[in-house]
Amino acid sequence: MFGDFNLASPYPAYARLRQGPPLVWDADFCGGAWLVHRHGDVQAALRHPDLSVRRVGGWVSQAGAHPSPRLQTFKGLMARTLVFLDRPRHTRVRRVVNAAFSAKALDTLHGTIEKRVAQIHLGLENKLQHGSADLVDEVCRPLPALVMMDVLGLQQLPLSVFQAWSEQLARFIGQATPDQPLLMDTQDALLDMADFLGNSANLQEGGLAWRLLHDKQLSLQGRRERLAQSCMLLFAGYETSRHLLSSLFQTLLDDCTKQQDLLSNPQKIPAAIKEVLRHDSPIQYTARRLMQNQHWHGQHLRKGQLLLLLLGAANRDPEVFAHPDELDFNRNNQAELSMGHGIHHCLGAGLVQLEARLTLEQFLPLLPRLQLGQGERIQLPAYRGWNRLSVQYRALPS
Repeated sequence: MFGDFNLASPYPAYARLRQGPPLVWDADFCGGAWLVHRHGDVQAALRHPDLSVRRVGGWVSQAGAHPSPRLQTFKGLMARTLVFLDRPRHTRVRRVVNAAFSAKALDTLHGTIEKRVAQIHLGLENKLQHGSADLVDEVCRPLPALVMMDVLGLQQLPLSVFQAWSEQLARFIGQATPDQPLLMDTQDALLDMADFLGNSANLQEGGLAWRLLHDKQLSLQGRRERLAQSCMLLFAGYETSRHLLSSLFQTLLDDCTKQQDLLSNPQKIPAAIKEVLRHDSPIQYTARRLMQNQHWHGQHLRKGQLLLLLLGAANRDPEVFAHPDELDFNRNNQAELSMGHGIHHCLGAGLVQLEARLTLEQFLPLLPRLQLGQGERIQLPAYRGWNRLSVQYRALPS
């Protein structure tokens, strides 16, 4: 029912799901999973203590790879990242990395991000003087990568290498059922990332990656757990942000009314970001595994089965959001779930929204002069965003 949905527009499939029962078993998607699509159910599952985020072993098993020392190291690193930890281990590790994304830390980063945005804005304008440009390659990909490198203290890391590593991990995590070649490529990317982050010569002394590796006061257990958090931060903060930025640009360039609304009312920018997050969530689903048998909505759910929590569907639930398919910058979006909920609420949510706000503040005056050309959506079921957004200056009236 769900596995053949249109990646270019999954929302009709979500609407069909809403016409049926609250839990739907799909034998094909992710190797078999219960689809959870109602807002209240998704929210409840995100904070349920008897549902586990551990699923790295399942991915590896589905890919059918032969055991090897490198594969074991890969599994060990992935399984130790914050996003795949349950309580109480999650609580201990999250407490360590929380400080780097606190309101105080974001205030400190504000000026650094503004400078990055200004440099990228200037580079885009220079490129547009000579013809068309791709907003994804010129803005949406480099900005969150450079910001995360600033946060971690990775001035020695080439931007293209960072992007290649992160996007390889995204292809793995974003695919419903990874195959063996994809697993092997992702294994190599993560282990190369860990080798780089494990070499102190590559790290700015006192930077976050350096502290995660060396600070004995942090309650992290062992070198692998320390490296795993740096790897997680390098990847996770990049993917969500680049997809949000591309969706914001596409939305505003495609709708002159919305564009003019923000130009006339820049105080609406934070609300517009939240509405785009709700309306076209960068992460369309996340998963939880049952730790024990449960009865829910008249269904018998067995220990070990997977729940696929459809964030994109929950964010368009008409029981919570009036006229959910409409994009409304005046909407109250306190209930949107694009960044998760509960103890696994996105660690970098504040940073992602800060990057988006500072980008829109600087780029909005440029948008009326741009003509949107060909676009290409990413082709991964877990993510919503754009691989390409071609723009050029509008022709001057004769």
